Amino acid sequence: MKNKHGFLILMAMLLPLVVAGCGGKNILTGSSSADDEMMQMHHLHSMMNHGLSMVTQGSNTVMISYMKMAPEIDPIGHEHGHHMMNMGKGVINHSLSGPEMMSMMKGEHANTEHMNYSHKLGESMLIVVDLLEKMAKTGSVPEGMMAMHHQHLLINHAMSMAAEGANMVMLGEMGMAGDVDAYSTKHGEMMLNDAQSLLTEVMGGDAMMDMHAKGKTPESQSDMASTHQLGEAAVKVVHLLANMPAM
Repeated sequence: MKNKHGFLILMAMLLPLVVAGCGGKNILTGSSSADDEMMQMHHLHSMMNHGLSMVTQGSNTVMISYMKMAPEIDPIGHEHGHHMMNMGKGVINHSLSGPEMMSMMKGEHANTEHMNYSHKLGESMLIVVDLLEKMAKTGSVPEGMMAMHHQHLLINHAMSMAAEGANMVMLGEMGMAGDVDAYSTKHGEMMLNDAQSLLTEVMGGDAMMDMHAKGKTPESQSDMASTHQLGEAAVKVVHLLANMPAM
């Protein structure tokens, strides 16, 4: 028993030297400290995407409650929608400035492509959150604006699709499930492409052009101006999600 105890102490002393001798790789997982850092960053990206999805779904729930089609249910949707938006915003903010991110910013990866991308993505997401928060305070659907509210629902849906698609791509890149990873990546890329196509159709399709022709333009109507601001912010977020740096 004594010899066994001494062996364990010896191994505990030698393990850091063995790891250092392996070029910084973790001998238990085969990953390097740089790989671990990238994995942490990808997990933060996943949390940010989850936060965005919560915000967009919450926003849609609030907008549906403003349509006044189910008086007994609308207050529940209104309250829950705002709760989801607040929770989602909190997840994004924590991912950008919480202790995990602050710890990584003190390390060697403070100015890497992934770190710069993370903050650019987060800033773009928070612009979307701010726009949706303002829309959620309107209290009702203005007369003649039902079609525009449906556009908002679709824009939010596109962002949620893109967030889920990006998470599917990242999951596939982690290489933990063999052939399943390829399917995960392919499906995620399809969702990202569909999200981009949906935004293009909503912001530049026949329905939007018809509304412009009838005088509902960003220059003449504040609601339409807000719609275009949201659409432009959504396009930027989805573009960033579709071009996330690989691990």
